[in-house]
Amino acid sequence: LYYYIRSKENLLVEIQARVMGPLLSRARQIAELDTDPLVRLRLLSESLLTTIFRRLDHIWVYEHDYRSLTGECLQPVLDQRAEFERLVAGLIAEAAEHGDFRSLPPRLATLQFLNLHNHTYQWVKPDGRWDPAQLSREYCGTLLRGFGAPGAALPDMEARTEAFKRARPDLPLDPEAEWRSAPVLD
Repeated sequence: LYYYIRSKENLLVEIQARVMGPLLSRARQIAELDTDPLVRLRLLSESLLTTIFRRLDHIWVYEHDYRSLTGECLQPVLDQRAEFERLVAGLIAEAAEHGDFRSLPPRLATLQFLNLHNHTYQWVKPDGRWDPAQLSREYCGTLLRGFGAPGAALPDMEARTEAFKRARPDLPLDPEAEWRSAPVLD
């Protein structure tokens, strides 16, 4: 193993990159889509859950061991995590500006979104009862009701999301597609 990886820390950096690189790339694409913020938030949710389902072994290490990184190895990981959080926070803020969500403390709302998703790896079984799309529908339904603006009618986010996906079959929600094309370690 050390022929390919110089140290345990370098192995951890590679695992971090295999999780966040494709996910962050996909999140950027989703954030820039020309559709309303709720649909983009729902698509981001499904993409995040797809990563969790496909890379449970990596996610476990990613969530538990990134704090073991130091110095120049830690900063890029923290930067990627912060960028992902900014993308989520931006979509939540847009939904509030759009009138779909009530005014929320951005950091707290982002942490709620992330906590709802990020702990899935602890109990999910990839060949089990649920798939990423099902969990995303449920998670986002919970968020919509909880974050919803008082008196606002809940939009049919699932119908809008499915219509958007049908209109854009070229939009892969699976960050795995990029992961598979990642360079092999030398």
